[in-house]
Amino acid sequence: MAACTTHTVSTTRTPVATGGSTAALTRHGFVEGELVLQFTKEGEHAIAPSMSPNQGWLRFGVASLDRLNVKYHATAVAPVEGQPGAYRLKIARDANVFRAAEEYGKDPLIAKAEPNYSVSLDKPAVAPGAVRTEVPGAPGTRGPNDTVRILR
Repeated sequence: MAACTTHTVSTTRTPVATGGSTAALTRHGFVEGELVLQFTKEGEHAIAPSMSPNQGWLRFGVASLDRLNVKYHATAVAPVEGQPGAYRLKIARDANVFRAAEEYGKDPLIAKAEPNYSVSLDKPAVAPGAVRTEVPGAPGTRGPNDTVRILR
């Protein structure tokens, strides 16, 4: 019978919304001057045909969102890869992203607004013959415990 060992997965930081700049990460773990907006289906349809920069700020063609874009000096929007309806919104670097997220989040066309937080996992090196398994969680914990077993 082969012996096995277990390795723990540790965490470090990289952008959640890919394409974001890692150079401007704050000490709180988000990208300065960036929000991630999750539009409702109606919101995505409403803004799609009219997204354009105008007079240095971003114009969606929706009065409530355009007022916020002017207030926070929004200059660019880009889709978040792998997250339908989610977009990275560039606002002024010195803007209060928490307040901006709160205000954008109150708009009925936006399902969720938050700073572009950063998170990633460092995975252990995968050895030849390694098997990744999920075992039931320990009593009192939620979800499975993810382990990597390396057969020796």
